[in-house]
Amino acid sequence: MVPLGRGVRLAPVLALARGSGVLPVTSQEGVKVFRALILAVGAATFLVLLWKLDPAQVGRLMLKVGALGFLLILLQEVVPHFFNALGWLFAIPRRHAGLFRFGDLYQHRIQGDGVNYLTPSATIAGEFTRALLVDNAVPADIRLGGVVTAKCTQSLAQIVFTLAGVALLLPGSVPSLARYDALLRWGPAGLLAVLAAASAGFWMMGSRQAWNLTIGPSSWHWLKAVPGQVLGFHQEHPLRWWASTFFFVLGYAWTAVEVWMICAFLGLRLDWRTALLIEVLSNTVDMIFFMVPAKVGTQEAGKTGIFHLLGLGAQTGLALGIVRHIREVLWAGLGLLLYTWELRRNPRASLKPAPAPEPVLSSR
Repeated sequence: MVPLGRGVRLAPVLALARGSGVLPVTSQEGVKVFRALILAVGAATFLVLLWKLDPAQVGRLMLKVGALGFLLILLQEVVPHFFNALGWLFAIPRRHAGLFRFGDLYQHRIQGDGVNYLTPSATIAGEFTRALLVDNAVPADIRLGGVVTAKCTQSLAQIVFTLAGVALLLPGSVPSLARYDALLRWGPAGLLAVLAAASAGFWMMGSRQAWNLTIGPSSWHWLKAVPGQVLGFHQEHPLRWWASTFFFVLGYAWTAVEVWMICAFLGLRLDWRTALLIEVLSNTVDMIFFMVPAKVGTQEAGKTGIFHLLGLGAQTGLALGIVRHIREVLWAGLGLLLYTWELRRNPRASLKPAPAPEPVLSSR
């Protein structure tokens, strides 16, 4: 059982994930040591940055945001959650989409993000949380299949957003990297082309062979069928697949608005191109350090390095990183509160093996 503060426990989620074989079975001592180590390194990184960059000046910058400004920064987060909930909705086959209410998907996105943010599970535990909390009337294979498909399209969206952003925005923006402009432009563009060709080729091949996982007890046929569901969804619903990816891209792109807002309150006026580039580079840092719970140290260090690279001032970057970190922690806390309330309201929420699932892939 993994405690997350008084009254908040994730035993149902992590037990399911470990029991299924998706998460490794790790001793409690190992988890505690790993978590303590990465949190200590992250906290030390943050304290060193704060000491080096004059905490008094960073504090004065943050005070410029004010109560009203911080309230606006908190409220703008409802927009990316809206786009992400749409991304999840379109990751569900049309014939099953009517089983899900958009308001529930929106709430479960917030709950899952809170679990992902605050647990050392490589952003996996939150996905089980989403599937766990969906109405039990929906068969487990459909719930988990939609969640896994949404995770795939969201990961694809993050890759597309980052590669396209680097190719379009970074060349010419950093004088010290001018010699690498061609590589920065055509390298990511080439990777995007390979990704698009692979996706199109897979869809045109039209393979209908179901993939089964050799994990968990044999009665968990619903879990073993999930890879086949994801592959089948890509082939049978390509428009919904790319619509889901598109909405997740919008979710990532919107966070550039938050960057612009925070910088405006800090007294730094940015154009849209620079704000978007900052967010693209921030996503790159997030992908590299995705294992760090709550982004301890990585949020502040990443923003400080990005602002220094772009010549925007390391102190401003650190202040932005702290403000965003506070916003993230508050929203993650809201997600955990909603998760706890949901479990108390519906203590029997589970991912029990469903009856034999309907075939998703069939021979042509």
